[in-house]
Amino acid sequence: MTGYPPPTTPLTQALDNAPPGAGLPGLSAADCAAALGLDGLTVALIASTGFTELVWHDPADRIGPALDDLQFTLGEGPTPDVARTGLATLHTDLTDTPDTQWPAFTPAALGLGARALIALPLALGAIRLGVLSGHRTTPGALTTTQRGDLVTLTNAVAFLTLTAPEATVGLHSPHTDHVTLHRAEVHQATGVIAARQSLPLQTALLRLRAYAFSHDRDLLDVARAVLDGTLRHLNNGTPANE
Repeated sequence: MTGYPPPTTPLTQALDNAPPGAGLPGLSAADCAAALGLDGLTVALIASTGFTELVWHDPADRIGPALDDLQFTLGEGPTPDVARTGLATLHTDLTDTPDTQWPAFTPAALGLGARALIALPLALGAIRLGVLSGHRTTPGALTTTQRGDLVTLTNAVAFLTLTAPEATVGLHSPHTDHVTLHRAEVHQATGVIAARQSLPLQTALLRLRAYAFSHDRDLLDVARAVLDGTLRHLNNGTPANE
């Protein structure tokens, strides 16, 4: 023991700035990302279905939520891999990723502007809570300090998720970085398809995702089209002509 307090870093400052009791919504995703030399960070929690739900990101971050939606639609990418295996993944340059690893996700992610991706498990022992993901539009590895800060952030996010779960699933506030049920309309559309076609919910969701992928459409847009009746064949199972 030296008797001196631990050094202050941009990340510890961002953690200290979070209001007490606010949980994950009170933590600035933008400040945390900047402290790690990243362009954006997201947190996706694992639902009882095994799928993930985006619950935290910087509202100004365009790429992070788009990457999350892309992985949800395709069922491949670092976030679903980490959610399934519990093993962290760091890709310093997506152009070096083997073609067979994420054949659909990698070119689409590059098209969104992502070059470097990281994903770490949020866990309590053997219990997997979710995934902390980060992205950057330029390739390159994290520094030693940034890697240490990333572990610190992962532990802090897991702690905030566990100690303030009511905040994590609370209503959206424009003054925080929290978005409740980012894919609420996807869940609603899944329920509509399942009810009208007498399908299990997971089968209905797979059908919704398959349509979005095969027609190169955003999953949320497809869900909204189901809800407003535009995609009638997804509602009632008739052949597609849209």
